[in-house]
Amino acid sequence: MGSVTGGLARDVYTPYHEQFQPAMARNLGHADADFPPYDLLYGLVDLFFKHINTWCPILHRQSTLNSLFGDTTLEEADRIILHAVVATTVKFSTDQRLTAEKRARYHKNSKEKVLLYGIENSSVKSLQALVILALDVVGCSNGPPGWNLLALITRSVVQLGLSVESYSPSVAPQFASIYTLRAMTLPEPKDWIEEESRRRLFWMIYVLDRYATVATAFEFALDEKEIDRRLPCRDDLYARNVPVETRWFHTSTRSDYSMNRPENLGSFSYYVEILGILTRIHKFLKKPVDITSLSDVETWQSEYRELDNAIEQWKYNLPPEYGNSARLFAKPGMGQNLDSGLVMLHAAFHTTVIRLHSSAAYPTHRSPIFTPSFSASQRCLTAVENITALCATVRDNGLLSKLGPPFAFSLWVAARVLLVHGSTIDHRVDQSINLLVSTLREMGQYWEVGTRYASLLSRVLSEYQESQQAPTGANGERVTPSTVKILADMRRCAYDLDFLISRQPKLSNSQSMRIPSVTPARTPAPNELEYLDVFDFFNMPRLPVSIDGAMTYPAPDGNMQMPDGSFGNESNITNYMVDASSDWFMKQTA
Repeated sequence: MGSVTGGLARDVYTPYHEQFQPAMARNLGHADADFPPYDLLYGLVDLFFKHINTWCPILHRQSTLNSLFGDTTLEEADRIILHAVVATTVKFSTDQRLTAEKRARYHKNSKEKVLLYGIENSSVKSLQALVILALDVVGCSNGPPGWNLLALITRSVVQLGLSVESYSPSVAPQFASIYTLRAMTLPEPKDWIEEESRRRLFWMIYVLDRYATVATAFEFALDEKEIDRRLPCRDDLYARNVPVETRWFHTSTRSDYSMNRPENLGSFSYYVEILGILTRIHKFLKKPVDITSLSDVETWQSEYRELDNAIEQWKYNLPPEYGNSARLFAKPGMGQNLDSGLVMLHAAFHTTVIRLHSSAAYPTHRSPIFTPSFSASQRCLTAVENITALCATVRDNGLLSKLGPPFAFSLWVAARVLLVHGSTIDHRVDQSINLLVSTLREMGQYWEVGTRYASLLSRVLSEYQESQQAPTGANGERVTPSTVKILADMRRCAYDLDFLISRQPKLSNSQSMRIPSVTPARTPAPNELEYLDVFDFFNMPRLPVSIDGAMTYPAPDGNMQMPDGSFGNESNITNYMVDASSDWFMKQTA
């Protein structure tokens, strides 16, 4: 580690910022109240490249420094990018001049300026500033504030034509129309760095949209039909300004994939690809399945296997330098050489595995023809073990501050798998959950969602641990409900709330009156909403409200009851059973 100037650590690779001081003083002025002092401002930009651009690689370091701190007059758009960097990065600075009051003031002022400029201006730089700010917003809240900002960003990126290559058929079709000409609003990039920067900007918006949506029942804001882009190239090629070509991102509308060039792909490229598979899984899980219909179940299982094959094929085709996690993360004394992008890639891969296989491993309902898969639960547990090992490696190498909210989301998913598994198959909660919770809490000093995730998990674990400490009766059984039942009841509560919020019975075409909801309209208690946050991710499969025109709804004992009083399937939460010997997934894959 090099010397410390202005309270900010500078390593040997960081250009000494005094070379920029005259230009900065001329462009910003010493008395510019909008920004911190110019040496501190440069330090914040430096921190951005160390802590954020490592996993959100949308800015070219040298070009950005030249634009922001060079000899030319600072343009308003560049000034807005500076504001976005200040708002997002001020939390990482240890400079003593940044008191709590000043941090809050700089953050608020810069955030407001970026938002106002982004609403009033449509350009690549305004979009870059909004994306950088969005990292801060989604890192603080996984709710409406982030959704609102992402809605603006995702529409803007399509309207600017950044979702397609400039030579894509969708831009220059055989027969032009007003609609297809929408993507020609930007001038041609002046050089390859600008072209690749635009490409990376789009893909980072794609990443944010996927993470914001995959934990909900919403549709993606960026439709695959609007995407016709090549993958981003390797980070080192981008940094060294080495123009290269990369393969096309796979969509249902593109047919030509003749050009490959895998040597030009890096961790960000593969990150985008695995999120493409996660996108397919999210769409698959959103579709309701009638688990009393053999044809429906067989169709569901067939698509499930296709997605499993897609994951395995993608992993198999990864080059060893990206795919061999044991080789990557088991090196002693790795230190600063551990790549943030690589960590994010592997975390995303294991999260994708969990997203698919948890639907078969821990379904909320079962029927004689739709049963839990033991091998799917083992896939989930292996993914959790890998995320936990990744978590330990990150902590050992001091890399936690160089990872973003998507990594926190992966830890959150892994911890919840352990809770669900403990309430079903294992009958206990694995102690490795404590490492995940403590790491989330530590991430909370940079990204508040980490603290929220840790707090939710801690409260659920606290209830679980209280039940463990209850005295046992004469026969050795605990007087209070078993720890398994405690977790199962929490998950059941989450299922009921999910039904209450999003799956109230709707009128069919032949009905003129609404069937009264079984779940009474009420305000959920705070702890019930917490259960929803923790367990709703695993409320799979989604059951149809209407089965052959008849309404179904949860009966008080947890079964899905038909209007005539018969039962089509059983609750798989409080009455969990799994038969490893008759595993439908294992039979087909053996």
